[in-house]
Amino acid sequence: MSKEAVCDFLRKCVVYADASINRKKNRDEDTTEIQRWVAYRDFTAYALSEVERGELDDWFKIDGEDERKRPNFFGEPMGDDVVNIDTNYLEHSERSAWLSALIAPRPVMLLSTIGENGVSNLCPVSSVASLANSPPLIGLSLSQDRVGRPRDTLVNLRNGSKVSAMVLPGTWDAAQLVNETAEAHPPERSEWDGLSPALKSPNGYPPYHSLSAAVLECEVAELYPLPDAVATMVILKVNHILRPDKGCKRGMPPDAETWRPLLTQYGWDRLTSGPDGSSWSFDVRSYRD
Repeated sequence: MSKEAVCDFLRKCVVYADASINRKKNRDEDTTEIQRWVAYRDFTAYALSEVERGELDDWFKIDGEDERKRPNFFGEPMGDDVVNIDTNYLEHSERSAWLSALIAPRPVMLLSTIGENGVSNLCPVSSVASLANSPPLIGLSLSQDRVGRPRDTLVNLRNGSKVSAMVLPGTWDAAQLVNETAEAHPPERSEWDGLSPALKSPNGYPPYHSLSAAVLECEVAELYPLPDAVATMVILKVNHILRPDKGCKRGMPPDAETWRPLLTQYGWDRLTSGPDGSSWSFDVRSYRD
C-alpha cells in the first residue's frame, strides 16, 4: 500500500472521529465513551503526523523515497511564464480569497473586551502579527460588519477597554468556539451567552475562556485608520501573559515538543491546527447565516 493512500485513510479516520465526538457531545452521551473517541482521534492524528513527517518511510518500500521528494504545495515553481494579476481590478471577495490563501497559516485569537454598557464581548481575529519585543507590541486589524457597523471590539477599544487576547489550541473544540463567537450580535448582547462560564483575570482585565492555551492581557497603544480601507490597525501593548502551569521548562516559553499545535486559519474560513493543517479542518459558517 502506498504512503499517500495510508495518509488519506488516516485523515478520513480523524475527520470521522471529530464528527462522532461532536455528535456525542451534542447528545450529552456518556463522558467515558466520548473520552474513548477523543483518545482514538488523538492517537490516529499522531500516527498520521508520523507518516507525513517521513518517520515511518522505511515501512513504505515502494514510494517512501519518492514521497520525501514531492513538493508539499499544489502547483509548480514559477519561472518567467507567470499569470499577472492586477489586484486593483479584482472584486473584494476575489482579493480576500487570494490573500487568505497565500498569507497562511495565520494564528487565530479570541479577543475579550468590555463595552461602556458593561457587556462583555468576544471577537475572533486572524490578522495578528508580532510587531516588537521591547516594548512587547502586537498588531491586528478590525473592520466593520456587512451593514457598515464597526465591530464592537473596535468600539470598546476606542472607549478605553483593555483586551484579553486568547491564544487558542489547535483543537476541534477551539474551532467550534470561534464559530460560535464569529456571528455578529447587537451591542447589548454578549457572545458569552451560552458559553461555559468566563474566568476572571487576576489583573483586572476582561475575562477569558477556559479553552485558552494562553492569554495576552493588553492595552491599546495606537489606533491607525488603514489607507483607503474601512479597517483600523490596532497596536496593542502586552502587559501580562497568563499560561497554564505546565508545558514550559524552567519558566521558559513553550516549544513544539511540550505544547500541542495552536489554532490557525488556512484560506478564507478554514480553521485547522498548525503547522501543516493536514489532520482536520473546520469551516466557520456562523457569520454567513
